[in-house]
Amino acid sequence: MMKCEVAVIGAGPAGSIAAEESAKDYDTVIFEEHKKQPVHCAGLISKTGFGRLGIPERDFILNKIRGAKIFSPKGTCIEISPKETKAFVVDRSAFDDYLLSKAVSSGAEYVNSRVDTVGGEFFHKKNKKINAEKIILATGTDYKLQRAAGINTPKEFLFGAQYDMMVECETDMVELHFILPEFFAWIIPAGDFARVGLCAKKNAVQSLDAFVAKLNSSGRLKNQKISKKVFGTIPVYDPKLKTSGLGANTDINLVGDAAGHVKATTGGGIILGGLAARHAASEDYESEWKSEIGRELRLHLAMHRFLASLPDKKKDKLFSAVAKNHKTLEDSGDMDAASATLGAILKNPRFAFDLLPFAPNLIKHMIL
Repeated sequence: MMKCEVAVIGAGPAGSIAAEESAKDYDTVIFEEHKKQPVHCAGLISKTGFGRLGIPERDFILNKIRGAKIFSPKGTCIEISPKETKAFVVDRSAFDDYLLSKAVSSGAEYVNSRVDTVGGEFFHKKNKKINAEKIILATGTDYKLQRAAGINTPKEFLFGAQYDMMVECETDMVELHFILPEFFAWIIPAGDFARVGLCAKKNAVQSLDAFVAKLNSSGRLKNQKISKKVFGTIPVYDPKLKTSGLGANTDINLVGDAAGHVKATTGGGIILGGLAARHAASEDYESEWKSEIGRELRLHLAMHRFLASLPDKKKDKLFSAVAKNHKTLEDSGDMDAASATLGAILKNPRFAFDLLPFAPNLIKHMIL
């Protein structure tokens, strides 16, 4: 029988970061069933997030992004154009490998095997028994182990689709097109190609195909070849989901997509999920991660619900207000810290005044 103090199930970013931190204090084993992590992500990560997680700039960075072009439903463009790099486009496979190597270097033992059950004693696919004092589930949106153990999962999801294509676009600017009621489409330049994708409540592939057809009709596709297709499920953060002290026979904690640690505004979870993962082996895990990122996740959720509630005409009016005050977002906007972005808006009297008509609706979603 293999024994360990902490077993981490899943070697995506959240799992690897959890294992790296855990291995500093505990005998830690990290299990991953895939030889190569499946990629379900646009791979756009904030530069400030790299700093918060202590991740250096390495060769897994494919491109550096300075700003964004944001298109309202009727096509009005807002250009947020800072002078300095704000985000990195990464090769997720290489990025994940790097984080796993850091966990192993910190002392975690890596086992390339599927785990079939979780509990005080559990088995991986070679029928080897493992005894762990604590289990950290970092299995992404594969909720089989959670459901088998009677552990709740996120309840609301978005569905993403993305194609790698050759598109005419500025190489250091992402594009966000608000063509869907609940989310947006994106174009992310990644070197010699672009990632073109979107998220939706339903019919994500059909909506993406329609968006690509529109790009083609406007002459923006260099060719119609799709070099790669990526599909994924994105959990929407649920403040009521319990993430620690779970399991009947041992202590089980949830982290990353398994816990819904995802920004509802963008579907990104690497940075906030990684910050939570650093606490995953702690006795006070839930209170610690909520103290660090809980407020940000709640604000992202409120902003997502607020935007999704607006009809297109009101979204266009909102975008007009944002366009007049874009300098505030250039100077103080933060991809991860919604509180910093909202704080900067409130400190700008003109910006705050222009958004007054939308305040009741936003406040309603913030207090729900």
